[in-house]
Amino acid sequence: MAERHRSKDNSRDTDKILGETGAPSGQGRDGGRLAREIGSADELKRSNERPAGKTRVTKENEETSE
Repeated sequence: MAERHRSKDNSRDTDKILGETGAPSGQGRDGGRLAREIGSADELKRSNERPAGKTRVTKENEETSE
């Protein structure tokens, strides 16, 4: 197995390459009618089912007029 060498200045190259780690953006219902409908359906699904799985956009959701 290869030996790992530590840097002398205690810096981490991984942090330099990947950048800062921040909190994920919670989109939920932001972003318009379609996102609101899917977000609401997902919240309802997650409140009743364990594990809830993925809530996907269907043609029915896309084609409804505003």
